[in-house]
Amino acid sequence: MPMKPQHGGNAGKVAKRLGLTEAPVVRFDFSVNLNPIGPPPALRGILLRGADTAVHYPNEYAEPACRALAAVHGFDPEHVIVGNGSTEVFGWILQALRPASAATVAPAYGGYAEVSAAAGLPMAEAVTLSSDTGFRLSVPFEVAGAAEIIFVGSPNNPTGGLVSPDALRELTAKRPGATVVLDVSFIDFAGPPCPDELKPENLPANVIVVKSLTKFFSIAGLRLGMAWGGQELIELVKTVRLPWSVNGLSQALAPALYTDEDYMARSRARTQSLRERFVGLLQELPGFSVSPADANFVLVHLPQDWPGARLQGELLRRGILIRSCEDFTGLDPNCCRLAVRPENEQDALLEALRQLYVPGTAPVPASPRKTPAVMVVGTTSNAGKSIVAAGLCRLLARRGLDVAPFKAQNMALNSYVTAEGGEMGRAQVTQAYAAGLEPHTDMNPVLLKPLGENGSQVIVNGKPVGNFRARDYYERKQEMREAAHAAYDRLAARHDFIVLEGAGSPAEINLMEEDFVNMHMAAYAGARTVLVADIDRGGVFASILGTISLLPPDRRRLFAGVIINKFRGDVSLLESGIRDVEAMTGVPVLGVLPYIADIRIEDEDSLGLERIRETPDAALDIAVLRLPRISNFTDYLAMALDTGVQVRYVGGADSLGTPDLIVIPGTKNTRGDLQWLHDSGFGAALKRLHGEGIPLIGVCGGFQILGESVVDEDGVEGDSGETPGLGLLPVTTRLGPRKELAQVEGVATSTMPFCEPGTEFRGYEIHAGETRLPDASRAPLTITRRGGASVEEPAGAVSEDGRVFGCYIHGLFDGAALRCALWRRLCDRKGVPHDKVVPVERTLSAEFDRLADLMEEHLELDVLTRP
Repeated sequence: MPMKPQHGGNAGKVAKRLGLTEAPVVRFDFSVNLNPIGPPPALRGILLRGADTAVHYPNEYAEPACRALAAVHGFDPEHVIVGNGSTEVFGWILQALRPASAATVAPAYGGYAEVSAAAGLPMAEAVTLSSDTGFRLSVPFEVAGAAEIIFVGSPNNPTGGLVSPDALRELTAKRPGATVVLDVSFIDFAGPPCPDELKPENLPANVIVVKSLTKFFSIAGLRLGMAWGGQELIELVKTVRLPWSVNGLSQALAPALYTDEDYMARSRARTQSLRERFVGLLQELPGFSVSPADANFVLVHLPQDWPGARLQGELLRRGILIRSCEDFTGLDPNCCRLAVRPENEQDALLEALRQLYVPGTAPVPASPRKTPAVMVVGTTSNAGKSIVAAGLCRLLARRGLDVAPFKAQNMALNSYVTAEGGEMGRAQVTQAYAAGLEPHTDMNPVLLKPLGENGSQVIVNGKPVGNFRARDYYERKQEMREAAHAAYDRLAARHDFIVLEGAGSPAEINLMEEDFVNMHMAAYAGARTVLVADIDRGGVFASILGTISLLPPDRRRLFAGVIINKFRGDVSLLESGIRDVEAMTGVPVLGVLPYIADIRIEDEDSLGLERIRETPDAALDIAVLRLPRISNFTDYLAMALDTGVQVRYVGGADSLGTPDLIVIPGTKNTRGDLQWLHDSGFGAALKRLHGEGIPLIGVCGGFQILGESVVDEDGVEGDSGETPGLGLLPVTTRLGPRKELAQVEGVATSTMPFCEPGTEFRGYEIHAGETRLPDASRAPLTITRRGGASVEEPAGAVSEDGRVFGCYIHGLFDGAALRCALWRRLCDRKGVPHDKVVPVERTLSAEFDRLADLMEEHLELDVLTRP
């Protein structure tokens, strides 16, 4: 009894045939020949509208689809017919023509034999291709038998070779009484949808062309195929088709398939590049050779003692599925067909093949173990990703796991300096503390610090590598991706569990191909992914559905759950919406987190400033300038938490009022923000208030702004030049390419205006440039340790009247002693009793536990953490 033809993608069937007790989980599938870049973006929109399509009958004979497909192929609709995949079309052709016998150009796709057998026809070989011609139909050739219908693949499946126009003409000339069915299901990978020689007016009368549209457009689950040829032949086939054969979704998709020229060009270029890489790597293996191909798959000839079925079994045990070729007539059993897949999948296959074929290669485990991981992404910025990730870190650490946070790329002006002197985003610093770890730059290998119109400073593995505009940065994305992967691998090797955080939204479709922070990183880590949705801003169900729906299928499959965040009210009111969105997305909602107004865990970016509430009845009013490029605003979070203190972030001079203290914070573009102060009237207002006795403090960029001038000869922040400062401190700043990154400790000196000499402080410095103080003996601070080394350095500056103070030290006011001294000074100046201001000792550990408790109470998290 002849072997039943195999098809790709059925691991269970392969496992049963190979005698395996069960089918292993398939990590990489090389057995199905679909577009390696996935379906076109238009598919997502049509699927979103699928509910409307599903409630109506489709067009009886898919006539709009016929017209659209005929137009892009360059011929009249009368010459085309559309069916539910190419297999149905083959069946119609046999039913209409009623041939007495069938044959193929072998080796050939097994579907030809299947459809012929269903029609009661034996299958023979009209022509058997030879390895001497690269398995191509080359003129001249002999045609055996007298079959009335001959199936020909171009490109041939499984060899991948095109049939030349001369060969097609010779075949039809040698068998004028037979109908040639030319299967061009993979021709879109090789060139235009319909070459001129295949237009109906140029085809021999006895040729009908069939094309599956599921291969190039990667829509195998929808099923769509077409045929074209002379009108007489097509009209004959139309007599046997049944109505409503093509479903409404497939009909809706058909007009959109060939409209995205960029998608088609990228598909061809990407397939060719991947195929050339794949063939080169395969032919480096001893005993391997590959037939030349024009499609998205290749025919591989294995060493003589390795039949394809044996290799198929060995690889399936390792989670890799291939198509063996022992059932193809005209091929020896030492062959297999491999789909062209992306680089990471190729590398996984090649690693397994080297272990099997190359002596001395380290074994590849049958089920390679990845460090367990969870990825947290959000429907939007400030949805609560960072807070949820911090809570997961604390929750898992409390369960005894050695857990570490990770974010491949951060774009933030809030940064931190590690003990090793590397710069990283503060969100992962906070998450590290939640996990009970010291921060390390491997937790945030790429940091972008926006410079405004001049692009961003790029920091890799803790060190600045330059300033780049967006387009220049995107040209280096692969370099950044590799740095992120390497950092993740180092981190994962040191810890039991990783909590990854995404950036912005994972569904930015214009950036998705280049994005290595969100779903690409989740796939790389093998992470279960949770989507955090902000209900406080409204539209939560639309944002959940939209985010998930816009992602390609392989990325959607990574989602393990959704968390609805920042809810106020009765959760039962959400139940029907939760049920519906779960049904529409197939992703469970893990729970609803309540809005936590007073959480004392810092936010990642300036959107977090919206959570800071003004308290007009406070004893002290602190105004922090909300500079356009404000950085490290977390320096003042501790101030805002103290009882009796109001911290306002002020964006305009008319909102300043008469505060008790004005703070000029850090900035990523000192000269740009300084000019903004001058132009907006802020600078004049600050000088006026200083004249009225209001104290001012400047930190880092704010320190530079308070001085006489800021000079940037090297264009460190953009255009070179000099900008006059506010002139409230006797210092001048010269920016330079060298960046100071260090943790520091020290004591206040006798000139410090608001605390006793010897008061200790600690913090960190992140700045480019040098600020000169004419009389170092008047420095209000002395640094005694820098980066762990003992030093004695004067730091900061104070005005003659003691009302203006500045320094480079971030985190200076996190320490209660120095902050309390400042409050006492301001209370004395205002005539307010000291007990009206009560410092709150910030206990992050308690806040992390509080957050973890809330998550355990309101969320079902076992789906994220179970083995």
